[in-house]
Amino acid sequence: MRKLKYGLLGGAAALAVAIALPMTASAWGGKGHHGGKMFEMLDTDKDGAIAAAEFGTHAEERFATMDADGDGFVTTEEMTAAREAMRAKWQERRASTAAERHAAADADGDGKVTLQEMKDAVAKRMAEYGKDGAEMRGERHAERMEKHFNAMDADGDGAVMLEEMQAAKHRPHRGERAEGKPEGKERGDRFARLDADGDGRISKDEFMAGSQKMFERMDKNDDGKIERGEMRGGHGKKSKSG
Repeated sequence: MRKLKYGLLGGAAALAVAIALPMTASAWGGKGHHGGKMFEMLDTDKDGAIAAAEFGTHAEERFATMDADGDGFVTTEEMTAAREAMRAKWQERRASTAAERHAAADADGDGKVTLQEMKDAVAKRMAEYGKDGAEMRGERHAERMEKHFNAMDADGDGAVMLEEMQAAKHRPHRGERAEGKPEGKERGDRFARLDADGDGRISKDEFMAGSQKMFERMDKNDDGKIERGEMRGGHGKKSKSG
């Protein structure tokens, strides 16, 4: 079920799986908007579960995207280029989403969103999806929303301008690095895990083997498919193939 989220989106997690599906099982195991989007994208026959064939097809597509020169192998340079291209797309989408959500929450059309307007917009969105409004009135949720609002309200004037919301969405969030900060070790470790023969490049077979391991970890009940509930558990069980 989709949720209206103000502030930082969980895009880094979805970014990781969109670039290299088998790299981390937790990449799209989140509870929020992006985890749901990834599930919907992979569940191509819309039967409420992701079969191994669906999972593998997406992995093949991602490999082809990364293999820029079409030689059947992915190098560290190609993987980096693919990551940067996908990150740029996510940033563009987040900016567009911020504008839409800001406009939806700005009830009086004065160009800024107050905390109350933000609460009202979230409550309305949740009601549209049949979410129990009692949860939205909970003290714990109210505290989180206020903290979120204050983080976006950079000048502390009690209102969030579109520019402030967009700026918040472009700050590095969980799973991303600040601009200019190297990602070397993390990216290198991921590359090395897929580069089984250690020749400095990832073949399609190696990539697909990594995808299969990820599928096995996430298929917690070993029924040959991944249900939504299995996505939420993070890394899942230990891979049967190691």
